[in-house]
Amino acid sequence: MSGVTDLARHIKARDNPSSYTPMFGRIISLPKLAIQLGNNILLDDSDIKSVFDIYETQERDNHTEYKYLGKEVVLLPYDNDNKFVVIGVTE
Repeated sequence: MSGVTDLARHIKARDNPSSYTPMFGRIISLPKLAIQLGNNILLDDSDIKSVFDIYETQERDNHTEYKYLGKEVVLLPYDNDNKFVVIGVTE
């Protein structure tokens, strides 16, 4: 590959950054936060920021339970897709 072609490829890649694509995961563990993303990826609290209180509880039948445990959540990646912001619950 010539130097000009290589330079053009780098400029094009710089000018077309990947867009933020929402991803879906499931909260599988609380209070030790774990979100399953796909079949093999587990995210923990060091990978997650949230716009709502993931740890919110509710009273049901005389006991306290986590409101979002087992729920599907919408995540937006940041930091080169290494960290995620939880922006909502889908169910």
